[in-house]
Amino acid sequence: MYCSRCGTWVPAEAVACAACGLPRSEAPPAAPVREPAEALFVPPPAHRGVRYAGFWRRLAAMFVDGLVLFFPNAILRMLAGLPTPLSLHPLRDDLFGRALAVTATLTLIYWWYSARLESSRWQGTLGQQLLGLKVTDLHGRRISFLRATGRFFASSLSVLLCGFGYAFNLWTSRRQTLHDLVAGCVFVRPDPMVEPQTETPQAEPAS
Repeated sequence: MYCSRCGTWVPAEAVACAACGLPRSEAPPAAPVREPAEALFVPPPAHRGVRYAGFWRRLAAMFVDGLVLFFPNAILRMLAGLPTPLSLHPLRDDLFGRALAVTATLTLIYWWYSARLESSRWQGTLGQQLLGLKVTDLHGRRISFLRATGRFFASSLSVLLCGFGYAFNLWTSRRQTLHDLVAGCVFVRPDPMVEPQTETPQAEPAS
């Protein structure tokens, strides 16, 4: 290092400057390096008491929701003079306009049912609640109504692929379907027998 008084080079093993006799002082501590704000954010770890929902459990939840939504479907069709959902009779041409209106109304009902309940404090539809499932974002937080809406309409992609989008659950790491991946959602199964482990502060050794 160089002497702060006379500028003469002072070797590391020297006690003082050979030219002016100024004692060699230790270098000032380096200023702490500040990391950018984005580097300080660490996503919350997943709880150890949470498992991702499997294919068959999710299928059972969809079956329960289908039973719940069957009744408004049948009532609207009956009021519009349309065949019931289980009817095998072909639709007459003069009823095509009514069928479109009923389909649009049912889409709004299904959307409100799914998005409203999945973004609520229960975090799931009636079928999902019955099967012990909760929908969260990728950090385990409750999803917003907007994200739940996006997930509902993204499910049409899985349907248009002949249901193949639902089979994504079988090989994705977080057991997500295609519309889960699009909306950034996961379905979890909280295990009541396993509690999340928290770190306990260790006592300092007595001096």
